[in-house]
Amino acid sequence: MDSARAELEAQRPDEEQLDLLEPITPEDIWDAREALGAGADHQSVTKVARARRRGRPAGSRNKHSTDFERWLLSHGQHPAITLMQISSAAPEVLMEASKRPKVHSFRKDGTPNVVVEHMSYEAAQSLRARCADILMPYLVGKKPITVDMNFSGVADLIIEGVTHSAAEIDDIVEAEFLPAPGSIDGAEGEA
Repeated sequence: MDSARAELEAQRPDEEQLDLLEPITPEDIWDAREALGAGADHQSVTKVARARRRGRPAGSRNKHSTDFERWLLSHGQHPAITLMQISSAAPEVLMEASKRPKVHSFRKDGTPNVVVEHMSYEAAQSLRARCADILMPYLVGKKPITVDMNFSGVADLIIEGVTHSAAEIDDIVEAEFLPAPGSIDGAEGEA
């Protein structure tokens, strides 16, 4: 499979990047003159012709970036896979994998005092959370917050002419409120 992929890549023509030092061709000037119209002056036509020649064509990737990406991936797995493996590993597994001997001090007889260190449970959980946080935008895009504009008789929002009429607003403002059932002042709450 890898050899077939390598053959396919070898046969695919490389995208050529435009040379920025080449002079503007008559075709470039013609295209710029058509885009700007017959009344455009020489300086603006030349400026547009140069701007159209500048850089890579829209949508094409930088060849060096693509080559570097391929080279990196040929030496190991994709970083997103590593992040996913860490975030899905149990904290105890991460703690065990982090164990390493370390010379803490030396005894009086000169022998090293070797201590086995490992990450704490909290550090393992924190590492998992950071990996998941890095991956989250790639798995779930940010979605706009939906706002429910339906008013179904709930008086939390009072806007004259939208949720209530002027008479309803006057009734709400001038209303006498009775104690709620079961409250300290309400008689129903007492047994």
